[in-house]
Amino acid sequence: SAQSKPTVALIRADWCRACQQLEPTYNELKQQYGSRINFVEFDVTNEETTAAAEARAKNLGLGKFFAANKKNTSTVAVFKGGKQTFTANHNYDRETYVNAFEKALK
Repeated sequence: SAQSKPTVALIRADWCRACQQLEPTYNELKQQYGSRINFVEFDVTNEETTAAAEARAKNLGLGKFFAANKKNTSTVAVFKGGKQTFTANHNYDRETYVNAFEKALK
């Protein structure tokens, strides 16, 4: 079920340079892990996308995480069983994410 899978959340914005730098790695990991991990993006580009992202975060039980990090674009977090097990910001190192994802899948 969706609940038993770990969730990876990304806070991003179109104007965020760090996000653009992270994107190729993130998309590659998304393809690699997409069947085993839920990936969710929260777009804070403007007020409209931020409002939609906030609603989605609340729906997914990630409202607190979103509220705490909506200003920290390029934040990637891993959630497992409702707990946040990993977080990174402005990190482009693929291995760091692979290790966190593999750990969440154990």
